[in-house]
Amino acid sequence: MESLGIPGRAGTGMNTELALFPLNQVLFPGGGTPLRVFELRYRRLLEECGKTHPFGLVRIRFGQEVGDAAFPFDIGCAAYVVQRIALADGSLAIEVVGDRRFRILSLRVEEDGLTRASVEWLPPDPRVAIPAHLKPVADSFSECGERLEDAGALAWRLAEALPMSLDEQQDLLEENDPSQRLHRVKDWLLRHPDDFVA
Repeated sequence: MESLGIPGRAGTGMNTELALFPLNQVLFPGGGTPLRVFELRYRRLLEECGKTHPFGLVRIRFGQEVGDAAFPFDIGCAAYVVQRIALADGSLAIEVVGDRRFRILSLRVEEDGLTRASVEWLPPDPRVAIPAHLKPVADSFSECGERLEDAGALAWRLAEALPMSLDEQQDLLEENDPSQRLHRVKDWLLRHPDDFVA
């Protein structure tokens, strides 16, 4: 097993190129997810990114995870590998953490099916205080060792923890206003009161 340190934030420039890993899931900034890597194109992606360079995790709009290149949604999240385990069958089990959001400007598919995108980084969230009535919800995350102090971060963590649909998660990923993002999560909680207990 190889544990990798989390490097600095993705890209300081406006535009850059990222190799893409299209999946039927949504990754949020600051969130983590395990992945199983067995296709050669994605093993190449990991070799290229190494310990310090991100790739783009994007939700699939059309297509499948395996086989021909899938067509992704426009907004995705940069991901860094923080843990990697080589399995007996030759595949890799990795853990990634989300960093900055990006918008895809153009796509190109390489011979082995690996997709690369020219992307622009979306601006980081402005710091917005958590409303007083949601402080108990934010405090509930401290039991897991995570201190949340702004509305944008709370919205991401709630969206990650709640059983939202992929469409709802994608809509939140695309929301640029952290206050509005948290408001939408709160509305979801009001419609599904039994799905979260602070």
